[in-house]
Amino acid sequence: MTWSGRHAEGRRPLLPADGPLARTRGRTPEEMTRRAWALLALAVVLPGGPQMVAGNRAVGRVAVGIVALLWALLLTAVLVQVVQADVLVGILTSSTGLTVLQVGLLALAVGWLALTLDTIRIARIVRLTPLARPLVAGLLVVLAVAGAGAAGWGADLTGVARGAIVSVFPEALPEKGTAPPARYGILLLGMQRTGGSAALVPQSVSVLSVDSATGRAATIGVPVQLSRMPFPATSPMHRLYPNGYGADGCIARPCTLQSLYSEAQAVGDSLYPGRRTDHSSPGADAMREAVEGSLGIDLPYTVQLDQDSFGRLVDALGGVTVTVGTPAPPGFAPGEQHLGGARAVAYLHGSGSDYRRVARTQQLEAALLTQANPANLLLQFRTVAAAGAGAVVTDLPQGVLTDLTVLALKHRSQPLQQLDLVPPVVRDPSAPDFAAVRRLVASAVH
Repeated sequence: MTWSGRHAEGRRPLLPADGPLARTRGRTPEEMTRRAWALLALAVVLPGGPQMVAGNRAVGRVAVGIVALLWALLLTAVLVQVVQADVLVGILTSSTGLTVLQVGLLALAVGWLALTLDTIRIARIVRLTPLARPLVAGLLVVLAVAGAGAAGWGADLTGVARGAIVSVFPEALPEKGTAPPARYGILLLGMQRTGGSAALVPQSVSVLSVDSATGRAATIGVPVQLSRMPFPATSPMHRLYPNGYGADGCIARPCTLQSLYSEAQAVGDSLYPGRRTDHSSPGADAMREAVEGSLGIDLPYTVQLDQDSFGRLVDALGGVTVTVGTPAPPGFAPGEQHLGGARAVAYLHGSGSDYRRVARTQQLEAALLTQANPANLLLQFRTVAAAGAGAVVTDLPQGVLTDLTVLALKHRSQPLQQLDLVPPVVRDPSAPDFAAVRRLVASAVH
């Protein structure tokens, strides 16, 4: 044999098109059954393999190439997650990245289904032994449904995630700027309808502050009965109330943080011309500026949560566990309790002073931030997304959402610092010492 012949023999394809699996003429049912089992095993191990050895070789080459590319992408994703997680998280929290992923998963589902159905044709089911026919056919159908179903389920979840992100989080708001801050400051407003009114008013106010370098987070509870709040010099409200809201009277009595929202909503178009967007409101802007001036920190973003929908979100996340203190709200016993959605809402709105409501709000926020089960979140993702989209209004851009998600993943073991600006920490919220308040806040967030 010549060297060229030996070279040609050495380069014989691993899956020859004229191999034993390709030949069916003259074979007995037992031989065809063994062939079918081999094709089934090959379809599981290497999708496109049956086409390479016993069907359309061109289709098989394309399928095997796509499988190799998918494995390469998966290994790359794992490596990126270990080395630089923010790249992968950025893709999974952007509408463009999720759209590409959804289209890819849909194509994968269609391709898998087509290849498996073609394998049924190649296996020549009618020429197998009577016992093997239903077994091979059934397993191939299960393989088709399982593979295509898994890819379709992934595409559906991806579409839900994209829809939730697009409906809740704006792509970008130019007035917010683009440079990453030293800390991410977010004003959280718990909104509720009161007295049969259709309008939402804030029932709880808190601040989430996250260090952009370390991921260390602090929550600050602010009573809605806070008064005399100073506004930053750049705020439109500063022109109306240069000495603080309520120091010289106000339009919406009793001149508290809660009534400020109603006042700004009523006259907001004249106070905030051109600043109103689908993701904000004059009332939220005015409250954000009042809390900024009172606490001495920047709060570029606002999240408004409809507390009437809060229960659905708690249920979707699997409930929360809190320690009920004394005196306990009516219907609750002191001690540790696991609360579903309805019970969590009842606990949140339980009777008592505004100051006790601040403490309960802080409890539930901390529980949601620290107790969310990733496995349950994945299984209930559609419900979580629907509850969030129906309950949340925010001007938090998608890019900041990505940054906060990365920080949460990198620093999930960081303790959550909590500060409640209520008596006895703040002696009199109706006339607080804001210099002392700012010192307390500065200590909590640094």
